Amino acid sequence: MYSHLEAEGTSVTVAHCKAQNLPVDGQVDRILEQQTIGNFIGFAFGERPLPNGKESNTERLSMEEVSFFQHDQNFPPDSDGEPIMTSVMARIGSDRDFNRLCMVGKNIQSLKSRLWEGIIPLSEQLWQEKGLDRPEHFDFACQHLSAVIAVFQYLNEPTVRLYLRDTFNYIYDHWATLDTVLNKRRAEQEKKPVSVAGLWTIYMSAHFEMMTERAHRWVMVHANTLRTPLLRALLEYRPPGGGYPGSEPDAVQWKISDSLHMLTELVANADFTILIPMNGYKGHFADAPREGPAELHAANLLTRSKAYHERLKLLTREAIPRNAAGLGESTLSSGQMYHATSRSQIEGQNKLRKEVRGVPVEPIPRESWITACSSKMNSEKKEGKEEKYGLAVYRLTYGQTESEWTEFVRKVEAHVSDWGKGQTGSSAIKEHLKLHWLDGKELGIAEGDVDAAKQHFKNIENGNDDWSKLEDGAFLVVDSASFASYTTDSYSSATSRLTPGDFTGFLLAIDPEFDPEKGISRPDESPGYSGQMRILGSLVWSDLYSLLSSQTSGLEDHWPLASEHPNMVYVGPTIPWQRFIWQKHSEMRWNLLRAVIDHVKLSLGMPVAPPPQASSTMATPATAVSSAAPLTDSVPLPTPPAGAAQDPVNAAIRTYMLTEFQRYLRHHGQPRRAAMVDELLRLQPGEEPDGARLRRLVDDENERQEQRRRDGLGEDEETSREYHPECPLQ
Repeated sequence: MYSHLEAEGTSVTVAHCKAQNLPVDGQVDRILEQQTIGNFIGFAFGERPLPNGKESNTERLSMEEVSFFQHDQNFPPDSDGEPIMTSVMARIGSDRDFNRLCMVGKNIQSLKSRLWEGIIPLSEQLWQEKGLDRPEHFDFACQHLSAVIAVFQYLNEPTVRLYLRDTFNYIYDHWATLDTVLNKRRAEQEKKPVSVAGLWTIYMSAHFEMMTERAHRWVMVHANTLRTPLLRALLEYRPPGGGYPGSEPDAVQWKISDSLHMLTELVANADFTILIPMNGYKGHFADAPREGPAELHAANLLTRSKAYHERLKLLTREAIPRNAAGLGESTLSSGQMYHATSRSQIEGQNKLRKEVRGVPVEPIPRESWITACSSKMNSEKKEGKEEKYGLAVYRLTYGQTESEWTEFVRKVEAHVSDWGKGQTGSSAIKEHLKLHWLDGKELGIAEGDVDAAKQHFKNIENGNDDWSKLEDGAFLVVDSASFASYTTDSYSSATSRLTPGDFTGFLLAIDPEFDPEKGISRPDESPGYSGQMRILGSLVWSDLYSLLSSQTSGLEDHWPLASEHPNMVYVGPTIPWQRFIWQKHSEMRWNLLRAVIDHVKLSLGMPVAPPPQASSTMATPATAVSSAAPLTDSVPLPTPPAGAAQDPVNAAIRTYMLTEFQRYLRHHGQPRRAAMVDELLRLQPGEEPDGARLRRLVDDENERQEQRRRDGLGEDEETSREYHPECPLQ
């Protein structure tokens, strides 16, 4: 049914092409995103500008002609034909017309969906929050840039390029048929003729311009940011001993040069790949001739690539004499010559970029969702309406003092509101997008009762005009885990290999329409999705709200990107290197947890399950914890075998393992069970557990926690009151 497209990729994109199994084999991709039709209709009726922010003087449709687009309106009128919108939407991808659907990796498909709407991969603050501007995260940063290139490489694959063109042309033909009916009616009314087909070409041309310009600009800005300190270091570095004429570059110079070469390749690929040629699109006139060889503007990506690299070699050779002028032979190994060579490549690329892409679009188009939101808000303001825009947030954790909750809200608001840098036009809507807090306790909702919050949210959405402008595709919840993520280090990164920006505070996003009995239409594409997902606070507006309001994707579409995170948190678009480290980190934690449990069981004389095969599925936290069933309140603790702790080494290991297991229990909100581990720690070989002592330990723990609460201290910092079996141990 689907075309599974495999591509080897280039040296820049090969990692992304090989990583198309996140976490399922593939994602169905409607190459022309379905929300595009609705956005086009808004433009055709004059309700919104072109995607690139420009206005068009072309004749638009009048509101009385909207009946021709209604889903229950036969087309042509008084015929047995189906509604025009049914015919158009079927062309994008349906059971009736599935020939141009593609199967592609979730990593590429998800990023393509956001780039289609001009939404940048990472905002400036998220880029810095993830530490991608630091030298130690250079490889992470480059993969985020190459991910964008991989998306457009996919769109430029010959088969995909033809599928996109054919889908456009089929829809063009439907609009052309509509034009015949509309213009016959307009002629009778002595009105100007209209061309919906022509508007379709104008709209999609502007749309492709917007999405390619925004994606290319984002890559270029960050590539230049990464390159600037490297060029400075290359120029200022002095090899030990000063070097000598003709000497080979040392390790430091090689490393800097390799990094610069990687950025040169990234920029080159961005220049000739982040394009969508409209050759063969109906109604589209050929672009005006540009400078440089004609092959630079070919529709075929491989042809453009070959022509680009040949042209770049020539332009670089021409620039080297200019940049190397005045450098003596004694500077050949000082870094100045290497710097001059790099500058020559940059100059060549800057000149070649204009030949390939033309003059950059200025000003850079806004993200479409920002334009739409701004237009809607301005319209409401002119009518004198004060609407509530943003997201509802329910408090469903009640164990905090008022001062603790106030401080938490302050942290969340600061984290969530720090967005918009790099997102053109965000300042026009930023002050209107707000979190609207609702106290679940005051509303009679039990602690942690998400279903009750869902019902309350539906009621206020349907029955209260003041809340009608809130995003209805999701709302947020503060549970004890999200509270702990902002107030403790329980969910912070465990090692330096994990970027700290992926482990900042998060909230719980809820899909109000999710029915666990029905599930989702394609569960194989979002396995394990349960209608909710954790999301970083810094992504609430730039990702969650933007993708929902633009109808680009929902929570179920984000879930596969979050499912591999150690804490099951959505942290934005992911890259292969990032997910590889997450996977290895999780494997290491499960191995450690399994070792702790096995040691406890061995110490207690219990059988230990054989280790899983390398190819088997990794144990989940739920199964790992359930194997520790003897440590319960109702089952007596068995006696460790005689001699089990006589060896000092074994005794030390046993103590360490039990202590770590106790920390694990406390971390997951089980202080009574953690207290019972104290009894295991004090037992000597052959000694029976003391029931009275166990009860005293548990009572003491309860009293300690209650005293902390009376003192306004809350729980211990390492304790999370809510246990999530699906969340790996930190």
